[in-house]
Amino acid sequence: MSPPERRTTALRGPGAGGFTPPTSVAASNPCLNCGTNIQLDYCPECGQREIDSDPTLREFLHELAEEFLHWDGKLVTTFRTLVTRPGELTMEYLAGRRVRYISPLRLYLSCSVLFFFLSAIVPKPVVLDRSGHPVSQGVVQVGQSTQKELAALEADARRGNALRRMWLTHMAKALREPEKLQRETLSSVPKAMFVLVPLFAALVGLTYRDRRRRYPQHLAFALHVHAALFLTLCVMLVGRLFTAPVVSLVYELLVLVPFAVYVQRATRKVYNSGMAQVVWRLTLVFTTYFMAFIAVLTALFAMIVLTT
Repeated sequence: MSPPERRTTALRGPGAGGFTPPTSVAASNPCLNCGTNIQLDYCPECGQREIDSDPTLREFLHELAEEFLHWDGKLVTTFRTLVTRPGELTMEYLAGRRVRYISPLRLYLSCSVLFFFLSAIVPKPVVLDRSGHPVSQGVVQVGQSTQKELAALEADARRGNALRRMWLTHMAKALREPEKLQRETLSSVPKAMFVLVPLFAALVGLTYRDRRRRYPQHLAFALHVHAALFLTLCVMLVGRLFTAPVVSLVYELLVLVPFAVYVQRATRKVYNSGMAQVVWRLTLVFTTYFMAFIAVLTALFAMIVLTT
């Protein structure tokens, strides 16, 4: 099979700077994505750039480097603005100045992926449960149950009603593999966080309903706050390296203090609110948010147990 015919670069020749190139040129230069004739660098219909369907290695590497460096430059600018200027990134987004930054959703995903990646490779401190078995510390901890405890749980399941019997039977089965149960529960935390971002935006919108802003504006703010939260959690991972639990706890609390200051400064900037209003409104938001996080995580844990 012969290789596909390479496209010409007729648009780079004389007359290519005009908006209406010669008919012969336009007709011979269809977009490879949708078939629309391309007159300049990008397809006017789907926006795809004019490309060669059979690029050389040099062209391929050039395109790869161009795309990566362009995205990387935006990433650095976005991270620098997010960290050093609380609330500024949201204000820029709401003002429509978005080309120089990555989108709020992509920023959130980048920060969350970074955190969960680092969380997986940074060693977790190990403690002993009441039975003397080692358990990795984390958001969720599942200890090793003894055979006597499992037998008692199964016996209790046989004496209960249908709902209780179903729950305890699945729980006893799940507790026979505590490491798997903890691993699957921890893997559900990113899902819980992602689900709660829209809730956080709704809570902020509710407490600041007097600002009369649309929900997507609150959602952009929520995504930026959660991106900053994940970066804070990345810094908190250093606490795992301390052997003394008290030192680790003090370090994590000291890291949370700057984040609390960051959030109140960002909120004051975005919502043009005074200190007193920010404090009581954010207290209400985060209290409700924390309870919702526990409820969602509990629901996901129950689903994992019932599907075991």
